Amino acid sequence: MTLKPKQVTCQCGHTFTSSRDRSWCERCASAVYYRDKDKSKFKHYNMYVVGVFLAVITFLTYVFLELIATPLLSI
Repeated sequence: MTLKPKQVTCQCGHTFTSSRDRSWCERCASAVYYRDKDKSKFKHYNMYVVGVFLAVITFLTYVFLELIATPLLSI
């Protein structure tokens, strides 16, 4: 998504022009956000992805234990 060009400053002090929601600093390679509220949006999205990933791993472990490991061990 293209926005109006804006001067943004990274935590390391490097200032550059950005026209995207999230850009990468050329000096320290950290994410720099066009708006401050976007930083929390990306953080919540990452937490959601990690949560879904953990739920899938937990479900697969349960299926393995109940459907595969338990019948094999009871023989």
